[in-house]
Amino acid sequence: MLAEKQKGALRLTAVDRTAEREGLGAGMTLADARARTPGLRMVEADPAADLALLERLAEACRRYTPALALHAPDGIDLNLTGCADLFGGEAALLAEIAARFAFNLRLAVADTPGLAYATARFGRGGVVPIGVRAEALADLPIAALRIEADSVEVLRHLGLKRIGQIQDIPRAALGRRLGEAALHRLDEAMGLRAGPLDLKLEAPRFMAQRRMFEPIADETQVLQVTADLAADLVTALDTRGMGGRRFRLDLFRVDGAVKRLGVATGAPLSDARRIAALFAERLAGLNEGLEADFGFDQLRLTAEVADALRPEAADLLDVGDLAGGTEALADLADRLAARTGARIVRLAPGDAHRPKRACKAVALGAPVDWSAEAPARFESAPLRPLRLFTPPQRIDVPMAEAPEGPPRRFTWRRVVRTVVRAEGPERIEPEWALDDADASVRDYYRLEDETGRRYWVFRQHRYDASPAARPGKPPLDKDAPPEPPPTPTWRLHGLFG
Repeated sequence: MLAEKQKGALRLTAVDRTAEREGLGAGMTLADARARTPGLRMVEADPAADLALLERLAEACRRYTPALALHAPDGIDLNLTGCADLFGGEAALLAEIAARFAFNLRLAVADTPGLAYATARFGRGGVVPIGVRAEALADLPIAALRIEADSVEVLRHLGLKRIGQIQDIPRAALGRRLGEAALHRLDEAMGLRAGPLDLKLEAPRFMAQRRMFEPIADETQVLQVTADLAADLVTALDTRGMGGRRFRLDLFRVDGAVKRLGVATGAPLSDARRIAALFAERLAGLNEGLEADFGFDQLRLTAEVADALRPEAADLLDVGDLAGGTEALADLADRLAARTGARIVRLAPGDAHRPKRACKAVALGAPVDWSAEAPARFESAPLRPLRLFTPPQRIDVPMAEAPEGPPRRFTWRRVVRTVVRAEGPERIEPEWALDDADASVRDYYRLEDETGRRYWVFRQHRYDASPAARPGKPPLDKDAPPEPPPTPTWRLHGLFG
């Protein structure tokens, strides 16, 4: 077990399961622990090493989400909003984390940080269903709310040991006993108050910065300093044989405000002149201008994304390259991206009925096969969204217009959405030459919820589908028991706007 000097005495900070069975626990003085267990083996705690290990674990968890926060000395908070579906759901993600790290981890997923903290440390862990916050907290000890130890002791003397015992106490009386901070913790766990995470930002690998002796406010001066920073950044990139794909310029104003500008390139870039030119284009595209006010006293240039450079030998017989055609097109794409703040691509049509194969995004400078003919376009073609999910995300539909109508309400990413307008269905049959044998028919609907958001959803399988008519299925044996028809499921394929 571990011990550390706290409040003038050596106290236990961590114990094993054998010590727990002996009645020992964190916070107990070492003298009391040795009085109970004379053969106690103690190791002095190393908080700095524990924090370093926690930070390494946090960096390893960035594979699951970029938004995370340290909960020292022994916890990590992960914001999994929109990320769990990439790993097969919340339960599958917890299993993945538990299998990856060789530690005795206690994991929980909930829709509030406070509830996840309480369930992981004082409950059974796992995935807490939506809508059961009060029930999930009721049997947990008061300490699960992360309130002060003195407040926990006050409640214990009053005979209140579980969170469920204080949920029905009038807030005014509870606030007089414990203070507003304890009420805030209870509201955070119940989802009545936002509990923001102190996010741990990922440290950039390549960065250059300047501190000004005098604040600068003129655009020409800012571009000159940016060019100097680009030269320093390129030196660091060249030592690793890398080029930047996305750059960010942070301008720190005297009054504490920060102006952030970002540009991206189509290929790894390690040219200070072109980097500076991209930020000149970005500044030229700002409607509000620099907003320098009293000036900037610090500038920082960061290569947020960097890839290895792959230099290629020039073809002496390629006249187009000598004329600057390919390089000029790439430079144009980078300048357009810097001016508009968007990645420049073009859509290449695909001759297919399935939405994921109907078109594809390619780089602006990608070679074009002009001999291939694009598929015919029809003016009456149904509206398609620009953003598609790959793969389509599952949604829960408790109510639909039977048997072939649109849903009235559905749940996506733990949020219930009520449908106020619907169009469809648009039926898309499997493509026998491209789809596998188990592909099924899809009925697509265009939906709009009460907030104005629009969705493109489809129903997999029909309610009246016959098992014998399913693609790829052999004829049924007449003597075999009838096979039930497939259960229709719903998926969200894209968002409009």
